Amino acid sequence: MRRLCLLALALCLATPVARAQAQAGTSEYEIKAAFLYNFVRLVEWPAGASNGSMRICIAGPHPIQERIEETVRGETVEGQPLTVRSILQPDAGCDVLFIPRRFAAAEEYLRAVENRPVLTVGESPEFIQQGGIVNFFLDGKRVRFEINPTAATRVNLRISSRLLQLARLVGPT
Repeated sequence: MRRLCLLALALCLATPVARAQAQAGTSEYEIKAAFLYNFVRLVEWPAGASNGSMRICIAGPHPIQERIEETVRGETVEGQPLTVRSILQPDAGCDVLFIPRRFAAAEEYLRAVENRPVLTVGESPEFIQQGGIVNFFLDGKRVRFEINPTAATRVNLRISSRLLQLARLVGPT
């Protein structure tokens, strides 16, 4: 009986440590890739907005592309496969556009999709002010995100209330 109690106590103490190590071993980009996948699942595009697949584009070559590809491999959203590609120039043919921090042409890429139903996601402090919809930021060591619901509504994207509850909401631009 004593061994059973000690084993149970050891398991209880080890579980939080294992979780903490797993989280510490998860890269910032793995977390952002998971968020991006869930954004696609929790945003509603207008009818006819997509052409048979949900296209996630990354502005310029970036290490997050591999993480996103791993995350969405074999996944579908509402019967549509998810595809990931890097774009080296503005492209209005994306459903989601991720613009990394310190990307020099961010405003140019945002202008290219300005009035189209494209979920724009960035990771720089000025991204929302530039017209982006979702922006990642770090809160200590945790990845968080903010959403501008007005910017999403302007391009006919409907964001799930569940997603809005998790975000820091920011005002109109």
